[in-house]
Amino acid sequence: MSPFLSLQSSQLILLKPIMKNTQTLSIAKLTILVIFGLFILLISVFTVSILTVKHIKPDDLMPVDNSKTLIIDNINIVSVTDNKLLTNRQLIIEKGLIKAIRPAGFEQHEFYDPNNIQRINAKGAYVIPGLFDMHVHLHDRKYLMLNLAYGVTSVRSLRGQPMQLRWKQELNDNEWLGSNLYLSSPVLAKADSHALDKRTLSVEDGKKQVRNAKQKGYDLIKVYGYLEADIFEAIVTEAKKVNMPVAKHAPHPPKNSSWRYLKGLQSLEHVEDIYQGPLNYQFNKEQLQTIAMQIKELNVPVVPTLATFDHLTQLSNGKQTFIDTLELDYINPLYLDILGKFSVTRWLNDNAEQSLFHLKKQQFLFEIVQVLHQNKVKLLVGSDSGTMFTVQGIATHNEMTLLKESGLSNSDILKAATINAAQTLRVENEYGSVEVGKVADLVLVTSNPLDDLRVLKQPYAVVKKGQWLNENKLRQLQQRAKNTASYYWSLVRLAEDYLSRLLS
Repeated sequence: MSPFLSLQSSQLILLKPIMKNTQTLSIAKLTILVIFGLFILLISVFTVSILTVKHIKPDDLMPVDNSKTLIIDNINIVSVTDNKLLTNRQLIIEKGLIKAIRPAGFEQHEFYDPNNIQRINAKGAYVIPGLFDMHVHLHDRKYLMLNLAYGVTSVRSLRGQPMQLRWKQELNDNEWLGSNLYLSSPVLAKADSHALDKRTLSVEDGKKQVRNAKQKGYDLIKVYGYLEADIFEAIVTEAKKVNMPVAKHAPHPPKNSSWRYLKGLQSLEHVEDIYQGPLNYQFNKEQLQTIAMQIKELNVPVVPTLATFDHLTQLSNGKQTFIDTLELDYINPLYLDILGKFSVTRWLNDNAEQSLFHLKKQQFLFEIVQVLHQNKVKLLVGSDSGTMFTVQGIATHNEMTLLKESGLSNSDILKAATINAAQTLRVENEYGSVEVGKVADLVLVTSNPLDDLRVLKQPYAVVKKGQWLNENKLRQLQQRAKNTASYYWSLVRLAEDYLSRLLS
């Protein structure tokens, strides 16, 4: 007989709670095991995804094809270095380089295979060197296609990620057509910075991050403006040792640091931070002059990034009406969600007083740019595109328009977007002007941009390393740029970025 059958009824009554607790415990254990199993499965899927995402490329990337010798006849060349116009010229481009500049109509091409020539009659169009945007944030491969479609043939991305290193290598290997990419390290920032930055906790950690960035193949260091002085100074010193340029958020030294640590940097970002930093949120025009002279003494270029402040000003004042005018199809869906929730909403919630203050502050930012220009500080075009709902390429042209509103001439702005940028990146022997021996990254427009910069917003054609892209090809680039990566794969790339910073 089973021992359970010999129990008295009173004993059974006492046993029931124990049996119930045992059953509850088993269910709890099972639930924990299921949750743990699902967690392991999720981690496994994500790990496989991270390994897989390195090899995934969209199937609608435009191929590189500059195999033919390109002859562009009847062209007017805008010389951005001296504002001269070379009329009625012929450009001969071979293997991506400008081989000769001759009078229009020149016919003796004895050195070129007549069956491998692409002839273009430009019909009096104007040509400038390809534009540089020196401050962008890239969340998708397609952003590089979109920049190119608007004549921005080179960009400097200032929040580096592993995926961008892969894109850079693919571009260098001519796997697909996009803007040239100059890439910073992950942003080196304070311990309380947000999750997209690399939190740098000590002097030794700062030095280590510089060496890591160099080893991984980043082109420069991006350092946040409000790091502790000793960490910032260690980063700058180490970067000089290993020959890594540094771009610094904010055109002033961190608290308790010296202006001398800014000498030799590649660039200083955001004129808004002059107002927020040394001016202490005051519209102090006399002190502004002093600061401008200090920056001039550094001999370091400044990237104003007026477009991003203009964007938040319009969000604050226009609210949803302004958003309805934006081409949000170009923005990666994950970042559209992130930026909408954590950035854009802030400005949409502004009251009327705050909205009016942004307009007042914007006028003062224009004045800061003008004072810097008057003090002969070298300025660069940088839109900060990728912040909020700013769109690549379009934001670059908005930045140029805002520099015009700040009082710069058309020729000054063209220099800021071309030769100044090339000199800053130390690639002026290859880019930045239309000259024999330089890379054929060019923008063609129907009228003289020295007279009206707005014509650059709709190029007649773009030449990328000798590859002719007519209006139809540019429209294809724009259309394909809307096919951004999916929400899931973008999340995987973001996880890869986070893990790489966590483990570095």
